[in-house]
Amino acid sequence: MAGSVESHYASDGIVDRIIGALGNAGFDIDNLEPDALAGADEFHIGGRIGSQIVADTLTVGAGDQVLDVGCGIGGFARFLSGSTNAHVTGIDLTPEFIDAAIELSNLVGVSDQVNFQIGSATDLPFDDGSFDAVTMLHVGMNIADKHRMMAELARVARPGAMVLVYDVMRVGDGVLTYPMPWASTEEFSVIAPRTDYEEAGKAADLVLLSGQDHGEMAQTFFNNPPSTPPPVNLGHLMGSEMPTMFGNARAAANAGIMSPVLLTYRAN
Repeated sequence: MAGSVESHYASDGIVDRIIGALGNAGFDIDNLEPDALAGADEFHIGGRIGSQIVADTLTVGAGDQVLDVGCGIGGFARFLSGSTNAHVTGIDLTPEFIDAAIELSNLVGVSDQVNFQIGSATDLPFDDGSFDAVTMLHVGMNIADKHRMMAELARVARPGAMVLVYDVMRVGDGVLTYPMPWASTEEFSVIAPRTDYEEAGKAADLVLLSGQDHGEMAQTFFNNPPSTPPPVNLGHLMGSEMPTMFGNARAAANAGIMSPVLLTYRAN
């Protein structure tokens, strides 16, 4: 399965496409702010709004160590570090994403606040109790073994640390049309209901503090695009299939089949 997940996300030339689009929009590439990348590097429902929801739920600050699992090209890690002064480590299974995360962080001058490496959510390359908080945004839809995934998030969190999962979850009946942003075919999609995550979290000895369904925000995100499109977008990340993926995800959100849900846990 891992190879197929990687092939879905793998895309050469990510940074070149982003820089090209920014240059065409008149940005000074030698003096970029991290926010210039937001349209392409926050690959989850809501984009920056979704990032803000997660960041506002966390209680971290300067000196804290945060792990972002499935970091993509590093957008949320850069945003969280910039807004909280925490140091954020990102891991992702896709080498092209990690390469782009490092290069883009260097480009916008925040490489001292974040670091990135290849890694799997079901076999995290860190010691027990390494982080003051753990986040995972839109990753579980690619992972069949939710129990092992949640156990790994719990393992690397220090006692009392917050563990936040912001995933697309199944909230109603209905058939999903593929490709979706997380999978080209149904074979490699393991979207699950919230109860699966809650059961896995309980088995991992995580204490569920809250659960929030952000379906209304998702419908606004999908149905009301900004009047002025950002200079870079998810097409620069995922290529020409992204409009089809976006349209299929919008249809499923509008039909009440899936929704982004934020689960907030405390590690024991």
